[in-house]
Amino acid sequence: MTKHYFIAIKIPEQVASAIIQERDKTNLHATHKTLPVAEDLHITLYYLGHVEESTLEQIIHSLHLLEWDSFELKTRGVAHFGNETTPRVVYTALEKSNPLQLLQQKIVRQLEDFIEVQKKNEFTAHITIAKKWATKESLNLIEFTLPDLVFNVLSFSIYTINPNRSPRYEEISTVQWRRGEKNGPTS
Repeated sequence: MTKHYFIAIKIPEQVASAIIQERDKTNLHATHKTLPVAEDLHITLYYLGHVEESTLEQIIHSLHLLEWDSFELKTRGVAHFGNETTPRVVYTALEKSNPLQLLQQKIVRQLEDFIEVQKKNEFTAHITIAKKWATKESLNLIEFTLPDLVFNVLSFSIYTINPNRSPRYEEISTVQWRRGEKNGPTS
């Protein structure tokens, strides 16, 4: 079986636990087939799919050279993709963040040197909490009352997907934030 990869920001343990606690107050366990465990919660920056090992190594090396500053993100309740009554994906929304958008764009530009980048719709940062609609039961998210949570983004990672394990996502390389060199030395 070929391995598939993606680039993402891991959600800190405390934030992930709070999101899962809120999800467990809803009926998402009944309405959706896939509910990620806390350790798998992330913000996808780019889905790579299958790439050859040598290309993956080049991508990882180039991502470690990216210059970017750490930044804060804030959760913003719950939202979904797809039909309102039978959404294919339910997620924790995030407050719009220019630093996040810029990081995602830098990553995509970097990838263009190694793979054919899929030009998709606008990047919508989100934390998937349920996917794959599974029932005729009505969705009930009334009990999902997650307060806005703030967390720092100090790194992103390249993951491989292990479909038959839990957690499913395995970090194979982590890229720490790296501030760019300023114009000359500071005194």
